[in-house]
Amino acid sequence: MVDYEGDYRIKRLPARMALRNEKTWSKLNAEISRHGAVSFDRLTALCKDHEHGTKSANHPYQFVTYCIRRKWLERIHD
Repeated sequence: MVDYEGDYRIKRLPARMALRNEKTWSKLNAEISRHGAVSFDRLTALCKDHEHGTKSANHPYQFVTYCIRRKWLERIHD
């Protein structure tokens, strides 16, 4: 499993996304905009009420890793 620990910032904004994802993305975007970068754990906490599209993706961190894989979020390296 990939290690996702660390702080993240917005890399690029999504061109479009499902309505259920827009709600959660807006939370992530707002938090990062306020702080510049946010920890993976904090991003995951913001996703606790996320409505997932499939039954196999039901953990809050899965939306965060989805955003990372889509290159909407990037980890800040020291």
